[in-house]
Amino acid sequence: MKRNFINQKELSDKFWNIECSGNVQKISFGKTGTKGRETVKEYADEKECILESEKLINQKIKKGYTEIQENDAIPQKVELSDNEKADIYFWEAIEKSNKFKKAHWSDYDIEEHIENLTDYLSKFGKERMILFEKTLQEKLSELYTAEIAELSIILECDFKKENGVYVFDDYLSDDGFIYFRCWLILKGKEFFDDIKADIQSFVSGKYRFNVGDCWAEGLLYVADDAYAQNYDDEESIIKDTVYELYPENDYDGMDRSMNREPKGGADLHTIYPKLVEEIGELRSK
Repeated sequence: MKRNFINQKELSDKFWNIECSGNVQKISFGKTGTKGRETVKEYADEKECILESEKLINQKIKKGYTEIQENDAIPQKVELSDNEKADIYFWEAIEKSNKFKKAHWSDYDIEEHIENLTDYLSKFGKERMILFEKTLQEKLSELYTAEIAELSIILECDFKKENGVYVFDDYLSDDGFIYFRCWLILKGKEFFDDIKADIQSFVSGKYRFNVGDCWAEGLLYVADDAYAQNYDDEESIIKDTVYELYPENDYDGMDRSMNREPKGGADLHTIYPKLVEEIGELRSK
């Protein structure tokens, strides 16, 4: 048995080949276009060798590897743009620093996630920190919509129930809305994409969060804090640098308008009945 695989997903450009001959397993791997490295392992018999090799193959497929035929040429990897790379770096940092992904939702600790994220970023140079801050501001800007504001109202604002209808106070502070969007971003790329497409994804059954703590202000300072761990410099060097390089970034909404005016009062129950009823019942407990 001999099978060949490549992984050209996102930033990867790697090959992984496996061959079984009797009870001997030979694996070669590395960056495409190079000889790579080789490992050889012997098993008790041919059956065990094939069984263990199949397990490894399944693991590689789950990690994004795809199979190619032995005589097929390895395709040329499409070069990603700088923005695409920055996006990958950003979400990789958010998700790799989240030690609670497999834990129960009640165990999630915002401050610990932010501390882990700061430590993770501190291992990289200034350029990566600038990319992180730039991308963070862009993600916050993407969430500056009436729909996300309405989600914030449903999760955070005072409300009352009149004749079976939830009626919300629709006041949002500018700073509070930024902190709320930071909280959404910390949930990762998949959630970010889902919630941006439809805020009712919040009650799809796919996600579980502590809705009693929906602010993550500390995310705004992660890049500067990471920089400060390695350099004795001005406190806001990264944020100031991004502002100088990308003055058009406007995540706080001071110089822009939303796509429409956010709804409030009883309108939210009409627009998002399932979302309002589930969150309203949860918050009433």
